[in-house]
Amino acid sequence: AFDFVGVAAFGWKLGLVLALLGGHLGATIAFFIARYFRESAVKHFVPLQKLHEFEGKYSERQKFWTLVAVRFITSPFFDYVSYAAGLTKMSYTAFIASTFLGVLPFSFVIYYFGEMIFNNGLLYAAFFFIGIGILSVLFSKLLLKKVL
Repeated sequence: AFDFVGVAAFGWKLGLVLALLGGHLGATIAFFIARYFRESAVKHFVPLQKLHEFEGKYSERQKFWTLVAVRFITSPFFDYVSYAAGLTKMSYTAFIASTFLGVLPFSFVIYYFGEMIFNNGLLYAAFFFIGIGILSVLFSKLLLKKVL
């Protein structure tokens, strides 16, 4: 819902940039809260046992691409993923890069086609939902195969 307000207020280009900046700022804050306060603060949001198993099982490269896939697939759980990542040994640079790669495709489709919907009507709404569906199927399968 906020993305459509961003499209209406700022247009697709500036709206996309502002949404990405805001999302990454929030993700960064959650990441560093977890880094600073560790398990005592994050145990309420993240299953720590599973996180520790994951941490020991995969290489840094696999963790990076897993985070890209999780970001892409689980947008509603954006903050939980940021807290969990803050508890791992992943560098902040890898965290923010994987967050960007995972968030950009959906955000681009939402903002680009969102503006078309506002300017041109319902036909573009169909393209929007088809685009979201195609991105979801293709990227989730591709990324999960690459990771697993």
